[in-house]
Amino acid sequence: MPEDTLPTLDLSKLNPEQRAAVEHVGGPLLVVAGAGTGKTRVITHRVAKLIADGVPATRVLAVTFTNKAAEEMRHRIDALVPGHGSAVWVHTFHAFCARLLRQHAQALRLPKHFTIYDTDDQKKLVAESLKELGLADQRAKAGLYLSVISRAKDDLLDAKSYSIHSMTQGDAFRQNAAKVYEKYQEKLDAAGALDFGDLLLKTCELLKGHAQVREYFQDLFLHLLVDEYQDTNHAQYVITKTLGGKHHNVCVVGDPDQSVYAWRGANIRNILEFERDFKDARVVKLEQNYRSTPQILAAAGFVIAHNRQRKAKNLWTEKPTGEPVQVNESHSEADEARWVTRRVVEMVEKGASLSEVAIFYRTNAQSRSFEEAFRMARIPYKVIGAMRFYERKEIKDALAYARVALNPSDNVSLKRIINVPARGVGKTSEEALENYAREHGLTVLETMRQEARIGGLTSACRAACRQLAFIIDQLKVELEALPPAAAMSRVLERSGYWSWLENETETDPDAAGRMDNLQALINGIKEFEEKTPNAKLDQYLEGVALQSDADTYEKQSAVTLMTVHLAKGLEFPIVFLTGLEEGLFPIGAGNSSPDELEEERRLCYVGMTRARERLILTYASTRRMFGTVYQNLPSRFILEARLLGPHQGDPEVEPGRLAPGAMGPGESFRTPATFGSGGGASSLRSPDPESQAAGAILNVKLGMRVFHPEFGTGRIKEKSGAGEQLKVTVEFESGKIKKLLVRYARLEPA
Repeated sequence: MPEDTLPTLDLSKLNPEQRAAVEHVGGPLLVVAGAGTGKTRVITHRVAKLIADGVPATRVLAVTFTNKAAEEMRHRIDALVPGHGSAVWVHTFHAFCARLLRQHAQALRLPKHFTIYDTDDQKKLVAESLKELGLADQRAKAGLYLSVISRAKDDLLDAKSYSIHSMTQGDAFRQNAAKVYEKYQEKLDAAGALDFGDLLLKTCELLKGHAQVREYFQDLFLHLLVDEYQDTNHAQYVITKTLGGKHHNVCVVGDPDQSVYAWRGANIRNILEFERDFKDARVVKLEQNYRSTPQILAAAGFVIAHNRQRKAKNLWTEKPTGEPVQVNESHSEADEARWVTRRVVEMVEKGASLSEVAIFYRTNAQSRSFEEAFRMARIPYKVIGAMRFYERKEIKDALAYARVALNPSDNVSLKRIINVPARGVGKTSEEALENYAREHGLTVLETMRQEARIGGLTSACRAACRQLAFIIDQLKVELEALPPAAAMSRVLERSGYWSWLENETETDPDAAGRMDNLQALINGIKEFEEKTPNAKLDQYLEGVALQSDADTYEKQSAVTLMTVHLAKGLEFPIVFLTGLEEGLFPIGAGNSSPDELEEERRLCYVGMTRARERLILTYASTRRMFGTVYQNLPSRFILEARLLGPHQGDPEVEPGRLAPGAMGPGESFRTPATFGSGGGASSLRSPDPESQAAGAILNVKLGMRVFHPEFGTGRIKEKSGAGEQLKVTVEFESGKIKKLLVRYARLEPA
């Protein structure tokens, strides 16, 4: 790039630590970025500074964790160094891997238009595998098996490696999982499809097994930046270390205190041990918070300080003193929801907008009581993580037609639309086609072309097979030549789907809405087409498959309801963090391992630090679970935040540093609750052991089968103690072994 064309960059608005990270010249860099300290600003300014200093934009790779974050990063870079943002490689890990695998599909013998299966497709394939293995009675556990397979792939264990690993453990569930994994992978390969885990696993295979490809990308990327590094799994760690293996210009940004995805493979050690992996790494800590009030920071700081797996830092802010953090106790989850609703109404009456308010909860099931309360009060709300646009039947049908046309081996998509619209291929005929395909090593589409050789099919079914195969063959040719929006319109036309819905409007009141949704799909594809050079439909389909729940959040005039996990990366002026009860948040409570408890604490910290101006913590003294009403203690996190009664926190735990003039512990944080009929929560209640044992199994026996709401079904292997101190060791079918205090474990006979 000629010197006179280099853009200039203004860094005057960065604080000293941010500027140090941005101006770091070369070599490994760890940026420990506390909540609300401007990490995205640092990453985008660092990329812009590299470009301004002469590094070609095409030789910079920036990786983040959601498509929305990647898009925002790309726009910010372009605003700082106009004309360069689109040239930088800005992707999620999965999108980056998909791009590499598309470029080098031949090296791994992948089809050019391989399909990326979403979670729903993956579960269907697992269910099919269970059926074929004679484990149809376990199809309800398809999600559990899929989780095991996904974790194995994150750890770079292919089906063969996992099988060997499972045999050494002698665990029946894992041995079954190994068989399911092998069958599932066979089906994926036959369909020319990859799941999310494959995108990472096969990229590692590509980089390890093909020296020319590895060396090309190691040389290409002069600088590699990874956001949210605390949430990387083993495969992502290997990809990062491999790509940075030549130039060593690896900058990772993250916060160990916000590592909350261990359940899906994230390894907090990746960030904690970065300096071990890169011996000459420089560490910069971002500690000035620009988001929250001193009160919110102090309460959150008190909580997270109880964790041991972390890098100590002291968040501070220059923001003025704000409202005290409030705690409220309600009698039940319904009362909790009604209390929150009344507070929202009061806030709106005082000038707040609905879009400023967010309700966080630990589990999806908790949204029900809030949805009911908001409906009764006629308050608009939006549940994030509920059915997404691309999960609607008509959208999935349309996309399935397109996927089969581009990849005729995609059996999952073909089976979705084989009789939609109805064309005479019933369930019995479909099974006959599948069995023939399996016996002869064919795809279902190839089998449909050979319908004359299959006995037992009706003449209508044979005609339908020929017709559908002809339609897909037509579409395969046409879609390659058409731009994306026109291609999808052709799909709806050729398949007869659009005309079928038009006819349905006379008898089905929902048909018109489905047509509107399909029109919205075409519009969305057109927008994609207009901003993507040389756009193809398969690129759009890939983006849909890789979309996450977090990507669906859009600010609107409604209260936002979401789990705390989905709240990560967002912020709101007013946050209600609800359901803070032992056993619910932290989930499992006393039954959790130290590592699991620390992750729950980090999750609470994430929820608290999403709040800018107001933070209200709520809990219910009773809650109905699985039809039984349980008495609850307030979450230990409320106590750790020094918000209930006389200060009873750990005297060895030091709070975070506060800005001058901010309130310290013991001044205004112990705010009594204001809920009228439900009573206040100014101090901890003495728990009633008998009420705590409600619903618990008191007469446990060795070998007894039990059910736990989080861990599932298992068998009691050991027991010790008696009465209130009775403990049992349960081996669960998931492979987990847990030692549980019966009084609180909420076990039920299985």
